[in-house]
Amino acid sequence: MSTAAPAPKWKSRLLTAVGAAALAILVTLSGVTMAPDAAVYDGLVLGAAPDADPRIVVVDIDQKSLAELGRWPWSRRTHAQLVDRLRLAGAKGIAFNILLSEPALFDPEGDALLARAISRSGRVVLPVFAEPVQLNGATVELMPIPEFAASAASLGHAEMVLDEDGVARSVYLRAGLGSPHWPSLALALLQLEQPPGANTELPGRRLVTTGLAPASPYEWVRDHEVRVPFAAPPNAFRHVSYTDVLNQRIPASLLRGNWIVVGVSGTGMGPIARAPGQPVAASMSGADYQANLLNMLLNDAAITPLGEGWQAGLSAALAALPLLLSLLPGLRRVWLPTVLTMAGTVVVSVLLLRYGHIWFSPVPALLVLALGASLWIYRLLRRTHKQAQSDALTGLANRTRFDHALDQELRVARRSGQPLSLLVMDIDHFKQLNDTQGHAAGDAALKALGRILRSRARRPRDLVARLGGDEFALLLPETSAQAAATIATTIHVDLANQSRKPHGTSTGTPPPFTASIGIHTHMSGDDAGPEDVFDRADAALYRAKQAGRNRSVSHTGEAEPVGTSATRV
Repeated sequence: MSTAAPAPKWKSRLLTAVGAAALAILVTLSGVTMAPDAAVYDGLVLGAAPDADPRIVVVDIDQKSLAELGRWPWSRRTHAQLVDRLRLAGAKGIAFNILLSEPALFDPEGDALLARAISRSGRVVLPVFAEPVQLNGATVELMPIPEFAASAASLGHAEMVLDEDGVARSVYLRAGLGSPHWPSLALALLQLEQPPGANTELPGRRLVTTGLAPASPYEWVRDHEVRVPFAAPPNAFRHVSYTDVLNQRIPASLLRGNWIVVGVSGTGMGPIARAPGQPVAASMSGADYQANLLNMLLNDAAITPLGEGWQAGLSAALAALPLLLSLLPGLRRVWLPTVLTMAGTVVVSVLLLRYGHIWFSPVPALLVLALGASLWIYRLLRRTHKQAQSDALTGLANRTRFDHALDQELRVARRSGQPLSLLVMDIDHFKQLNDTQGHAAGDAALKALGRILRSRARRPRDLVARLGGDEFALLLPETSAQAAATIATTIHVDLANQSRKPHGTSTGTPPPFTASIGIHTHMSGDDAGPEDVFDRADAALYRAKQAGRNRSVSHTGEAEPVGTSATRV
C-alpha cells in the first residue's frame, strides 16, 4: 500500500506563503530582532576574523609610560621626540589617536616642535573627533590645531561606533559634519600608500545617495558602513610602551616598515569598548579599535551588512520557501522542507559571512520558520489527540473519549441536579449482515447509523460515540427520560427513512438494517457511578433486543425498567 502524503491544497499553501513572507518583512523592518541579530553575529563572526597583521604595532600610552613620563597630558615636545624616533626607525605610517585640538598655552614652542616633527615625517595621520557642544546639542568637529593639521599627511575621523549594548561592531569609513568628507583614521593611514588623486572604491553599505537634500552643516553624516571582523583577542596586535619607544628600548627592526597606531591604554584615560564575542570584563582601547580597522582594510576583510531591502527580501523568500517546496512530490509533508530551509538559512548566512564578507542575519527568517513549525506541531498534536479519541471509521468519539465525557457529565449532573440521559444501541444481526453482504455493507451500515446519531446530537455538549463493533452511545446532558425516549423514536424513524433509499455498493448506500436502543436516565439523588450508569443503559439495550420486533427500545430510570414500543425497521 502506498504511504505517499496526500496532495496539498496549493491555493491555501500559496496564501500561507504570502503571509509568511509578509511577516518576515515586518519582523525585519520593525527591528524587533536586533538583540538576537547581534548575538548570532557575535557568534558567527569569530571564525571570519583575519589574524592580527604583524605589520601593525600599537604604541601604548600605558601605566608604565605615565609612571616614567609624568601625569597626562604631556608636553608636545615629548610627542615630537616620539615622531622623530619612529621616523628614524623607518615606520611606514603613524596614526595618532590622541586629541590635539587645543594649543599648549604655556608651551607654544612645544607645539612648534611637534608640528615640525610631523612635517619632517610626512607619514603622520591625525584624528578628527565629533563631539556635541552640550547635551543633545549641535555637534562640532574637534580638529587638530592649524599648525598640526597643516603639517599632517592626512586627517581622519576617529569615531568609535558602539551599539546599544556597548559592543563595537561597525565603523563608517567616511564621516563628517554636513557631508562624509573625512576618511576613518585607519583608512587615512592606509591611503598614504596610494598615489595622490587615486579614487579607490570603498567597501560598505552606502548611506548617502546623490540627489538627496544636503544634510545640515551641524549634523554628523556617515557613509560606507562596514562591520569589523575583530582579531581574537582584539588586542592581539604587537603592543609596545610609549616610553620604551621614546627611550630607544625597542629594536628599530620591530618598527621598520610597519604601521604604527599611537593611543591611550591607561585605565580611565580614554574610551573603551568591547569586541563581539568578548566577555564584559574584556575591554578594547581606541588604539586597538583603530588597529583592528587597519587590519580589516589590509586584509580586505570588511563585512558589508545587507541593506534593509535586501535583508527583508531574502528573509521573506526563505520564510515562504518551505510552503512552496511542499507543493513538490516528495516534500509534501511540510516539516521536511521547513527543517531543510532552517538549516539552509543558517548555511547561507555563514557562507555569505565567511566567503562573501556579507552579513545577512538569519534571525527574522528563522523566527518566522520557527513560528510556522510551532503552529504545524500544534496542529499535529491536536490532530493526533483528536485521532486518539476518535473512531477511524465513523469519525465519532471512541470509547476513551466517551468514558471521560460520561464521568465529567455525571459530575455536572450531580452538582446541577439536572437529568442525564444515555442511549446505548447496536445494529441487530450485524454479524449476519457482514457474513451475507460483506464487510463493505457492514461498514456502510455503521457509517449510516453514525450520521443519523450525529444529526440528533444538536447541542454542543451532546456526544455520539462508537464504543466498538456495532455498539454506539448517545450522551445527552440535561435531557429528561421523556425527551430521551422521543429522540430514540426519531432515530428509528430516521432508520426507516434510510431503508427506503436505493442501496448497493455502487451507490454507497447501506442495506436496510434495524437497531435496538437501551436508555437510562440518571436523576438527582442517584449516587451511581459512570460504570453503573452505563451498565443500566446496556441492560436496557439487552431487554430491548430480547423483547423482539415490537420492543426495540427499553428505558430505565429510577423506577423499575419500562419498555416503550417502537416500530422495528
